[in-house]
Amino acid sequence: MKKLFSVLALVCLAASTSFALTNSTIIDFSLTGNLDNLGEAEGEEETVVTAEDALYNDNWVVWLNDSARLTENRRNSYVTNTDSKGNNGAWEAGKVLGIRVHFPLQAWNSYALVKPAYELEIYGGADGQKYTGGKGVVQNVGEIKSISSWVYGRNYLISYFINLQDESGVLKSYPMGSLYFNGWRQVRWENIEYLTDIRDRVLTREPLYPKMIPSIKLDSLGFYRSKDYQGGNFITYVKDVTIEYDVVVVEPEEDIDDEATWSLIKTETERKRALEEAKIKEIQELKELEARRVGTAENNQNANTEANQQ
Repeated sequence: MKKLFSVLALVCLAASTSFALTNSTIIDFSLTGNLDNLGEAEGEEETVVTAEDALYNDNWVVWLNDSARLTENRRNSYVTNTDSKGNNGAWEAGKVLGIRVHFPLQAWNSYALVKPAYELEIYGGADGQKYTGGKGVVQNVGEIKSISSWVYGRNYLISYFINLQDESGVLKSYPMGSLYFNGWRQVRWENIEYLTDIRDRVLTREPLYPKMIPSIKLDSLGFYRSKDYQGGNFITYVKDVTIEYDVVVVEPEEDIDDEATWSLIKTETERKRALEEAKIKEIQELKELEARRVGTAENNQNANTEANQQ
């Protein structure tokens, strides 16, 4: 914990802070498409599916906006863990995220969000690094200069956008452009307000503790269909999402370890984790009850059919 929170001294644009531009992968679906031992049972009791399990490509879900959530659309909107032959040296053969969305046939605006089955923790695990390294989270992020994503187009006039959430829970949407092309293309969002020269920036001092480390996580991939474009099936594939951003350089280690003394950030992180685990458990219980209900109904129907045949 001390190692994780030693970077609290960096905080947000202090006058003495310097910046370094770097690239990091937020999500790499060739990585999340190859996670092993997901949802295994321990002894006789099945383990509760955790947020890490939700990273596996087949476990991602498609959420449609309210007006699009018709039964046919929900049934035919899902993801799959699929194989790619690679992209002319840009990456090797491996897994990518295949996405199918069934948009309404009616002429109204609609969108779909593709996200992990459960919300990811920005500071997951004992050292806070559980979801870093291409698994949904990037830490120590200052201002974002650009976002890019390798996506496979099939000549659909569908807009692609990426939703990112920061350490304070603020959600921002970044438009990546239209998917009206065929084959792989690296689409890109550029921050037109990014200031290269630090002398042009407004610098302020802010409290250092218990402020969270500036970080971002992937909330969802979004696909928007205008009412003027045909509905029905939409197919695409996504390889990754990467960002180019300012790293806020760590100041020298402080004399006193605030987090070791007060544990304020650890307490808040554990509170959020407990809420998410309770939500996951409730969803699983509801699914199990529904599965039993459907199974009982089918058994009763089969029994009635056999009785009538006799």
